[in-house]
Amino acid sequence: MANCTSRIAATALVALTAGCAVDPPAPQPPVWTDGEFGDWEGVAPVLVDPIGDVSAGSPVDLGGLAVQDDPRFLHFLIDLGHTVTVQGLRGSVELVLDLDAYAAPATGGSYAGVEGADLIVILTRQTEPEQDRHGAGVGVRSFGPNGPGEVEPASRVGLLVSPTHSSDRFEVRLDRTAVAEATGVWREARPGGAVAGSLRYVRAGDVVDQTPVFRHALTTAPGGEPPLLGSTAVARVPDALRVVAWNVSSLSFRNNQEAFRRVVAALTPDILLLDEIYFAATREDLARFTRGLAAEGEAWTWWLASGGGRQRTAVGAMGREVVGESGMGRIGYRPGALDGWLRAVGDEPEVPGMAPPAVLARAEAEGGLSATGAWVTVDGRDILFVPMDLQSAGYDGSPRDRLRELQARTLNEAVAAALDDRPGAGLVVAGDLNVVGSARPLDELRRGLGIGGRDLEVARIERLRDRSLATWRSTWGEDPFSPGRLDYLLYREEVLQVERAFLFDAADMSANARDALGILESDTEKSDHLPLVVDFAVR
Repeated sequence: MANCTSRIAATALVALTAGCAVDPPAPQPPVWTDGEFGDWEGVAPVLVDPIGDVSAGSPVDLGGLAVQDDPRFLHFLIDLGHTVTVQGLRGSVELVLDLDAYAAPATGGSYAGVEGADLIVILTRQTEPEQDRHGAGVGVRSFGPNGPGEVEPASRVGLLVSPTHSSDRFEVRLDRTAVAEATGVWREARPGGAVAGSLRYVRAGDVVDQTPVFRHALTTAPGGEPPLLGSTAVARVPDALRVVAWNVSSLSFRNNQEAFRRVVAALTPDILLLDEIYFAATREDLARFTRGLAAEGEAWTWWLASGGGRQRTAVGAMGREVVGESGMGRIGYRPGALDGWLRAVGDEPEVPGMAPPAVLARAEAEGGLSATGAWVTVDGRDILFVPMDLQSAGYDGSPRDRLRELQARTLNEAVAAALDDRPGAGLVVAGDLNVVGSARPLDELRRGLGIGGRDLEVARIERLRDRSLATWRSTWGEDPFSPGRLDYLLYREEVLQVERAFLFDAADMSANARDALGILESDTEKSDHLPLVVDFAVR
């Protein structure tokens, strides 16, 4: 008999009954694909794979799998046994699915022990599967008459994987309507039915670990998307301080000014924090950008970083004076810090074709951090606003991941120094953390910056219609990566209280709402990052 225990069962779910059999699941409240696992408590796993059945040193040791469904999504919680970057593994984890296990005869084909497999979800795509290298991204393969098709991007089936950073467990979500279009199953909404499947871990062409076949009894029939949002969904909380932080995608900000202006006008921020501004931008450019966006009798003022290399950051305020923090105009590294990082990581590219670490070190030494800081006084309280953008790419422990850690520590030290003379001041740090490797850069950045040495609070900023925290999504169809939470807003909760927080996407708004707000459906597609909107009360 299989050992019916797992990390999933022990920490988030109910253990399996004897013999690993489970009753059909009862309907659950809607699941948020947010990388937090509280909404999986009480959900029994549909399978548990024995722990320790792989060779020593394997990055993956498949554990439990749980499933939930609702009319829009099919949700999986997968235990991989060790902390890994699921979009940057050596090898691939494959979730093999028979989506109409109730049907006879079965559709699809035979794969990984699953008869009638319709879809393979690939967690870490490999360009050369026989090579033992770190891959990148995710993908799917659907079954045709001749077996599995070519690897396609996550968008093909609305695939979302969370968290974006490394973990030992991951939520994997599929859009049921997109799956039906991609595979031909679920064409008709019908009650009942079941999904079957298995997990396997493949590395350098070899199957390292594989689970038994599971079966999940569906509790819902496929349904449509929720209603589009009205304009009140973005209304300001009365008397609140509205902060909007947005990665504006470099040259797109220069080339699509009117789209960005419409979004800012619709959101009516008091404070605007921008990152990934094209390197040639000036304060005069930013002043022109916000001209006409202020309330009557008010004006926008700006502080623009002097460092950051090709991607700069800026703080803007409407109707308030912005005073740049002198020590954060250009934030450099401590002497020897980059040399130490380079000695530790070596100079081999992480993957073939990627710039080697020495190139990154030279760019960082020349440009400094893509971050800055500026003071704004609100209701008599001084608040330091810090927009930033950290290094992209890399898996857990990779050179780029470790560079992000160094960047976060360096910025943490700069912020701490700026706060030395104003220990009771407010603080907001926001931007693109690019936590696609480990979560350590986030931990390093927030550490000890609260009043009394506490860590900064992380705002939970939701995209309501998507039931996720994903701030980044591909704006072109062939991107290999899942949408993810790359952008964060951190704050001193001793000074600031979140009254409302949401991610804004013009595509989530109804036509009437877009007309009322003066925006186009495509306006937020000009950046691959969504704007973060937080309404604060100043304590």
